[in-house]
Amino acid sequence: MSLRAHTGIAMRMMMRSYLQTIGFVMFALLVIALSIDLGKTLESLRAKADATDTPLWRLLLPYASYRATDIITRLLGTACVVGGFVAVLLRHLRREDVVLAAAGMSPRVHFSALLAVALVVGSVQFGFQNWLRPMAVKAQIETQLGRYGRWFGAPRLDGQWILNNDMALRVTIIRGDSARLESLKIFEGLSAPTLTRLIEADSALPDPVTGLWDLQNVTLWTQDTGFAPVHADSLTLALPLSASQLQWYDVHGYYLPNAVARDIAQLTGTAVATDAATVLAFRKVALLLPGIFVLLGASLAQTGIKGRRFNAPRLLSLAAVGYLSVVIVKSFLILGINGRIQPELSAALPLAIAFAIACLLQLRHAGYLFRASPVDRKQAS
Repeated sequence: MSLRAHTGIAMRMMMRSYLQTIGFVMFALLVIALSIDLGKTLESLRAKADATDTPLWRLLLPYASYRATDIITRLLGTACVVGGFVAVLLRHLRREDVVLAAAGMSPRVHFSALLAVALVVGSVQFGFQNWLRPMAVKAQIETQLGRYGRWFGAPRLDGQWILNNDMALRVTIIRGDSARLESLKIFEGLSAPTLTRLIEADSALPDPVTGLWDLQNVTLWTQDTGFAPVHADSLTLALPLSASQLQWYDVHGYYLPNAVARDIAQLTGTAVATDAATVLAFRKVALLLPGIFVLLGASLAQTGIKGRRFNAPRLLSLAAVGYLSVVIVKSFLILGINGRIQPELSAALPLAIAFAIACLLQLRHAGYLFRASPVDRKQAS
């Protein structure tokens, strides 16, 4: 079959049907999710508009765009599974698959359409996951709009405990662009029978070159001096905290920009490093996830078609399998964040499982795994 057949009218028609269906499903999910979100946050937006003497629409429109970016990133995978599933059913209702199969169309044309769709939606997901969504989250934090503004917008966090293998800190954290530590109490020697050193300081700033911390107005109690207090104007010390982590302290890795997540991922042996490494691994495979889900949705729908009629119970069970694949991806994300499995494995394994299921269904649909009925072989496309 010539290259032109893979870019001809039939291929473009199938590609357009997939993209239209995915776009419609994504739009429906976006409208529903955005309506629910605005129903919960509209009063707070109105209160902020009144407090700042700003027209409501000037807060509402930017906030809606930020939330839309977040929702699309979260739900595009679901839209791809549902869209691929529904697109195949609609094509069968219009008998397009029957006509094309009777005309001798190779299944490779269908796979070419799926590959083109995968490149389009994968590029969208990759861009949203790696750049647009972190920018939207950062904008919500800076403007203190919505739930992200409530969760992460407060610049001051009092009485925070930070634990390491041999050190514990009780500090007040000032996060954001002017990130710093205040009211420090540092306990060293946790692994020893007794503490080896206690440090109090008024503030601490990170050194961008060495990564160490400059403590100001310091009081020390050490074993060597019999725990007699010793005062010092300053002290340079290594703390189990980086400047990037301090700026985005207590912000889940899923919301971090890539550059910040990479810095935090270098803090090996900590929970925040595992969180950031898992998020980075998932963002790397974001280009593949939508395409695999489209293929899976289309394969599930083809399995549920027999003859001219739809088998409703079978289609419902297959649709549940498609939704379960989305849940599995989210479950592996949680397992990777909590350090139960390696970050790269948590990102790659659920996609490999979904792709393997889709390939097995396509082989079955083509009659290679099980003996297919004449009707199934005629409809294979």
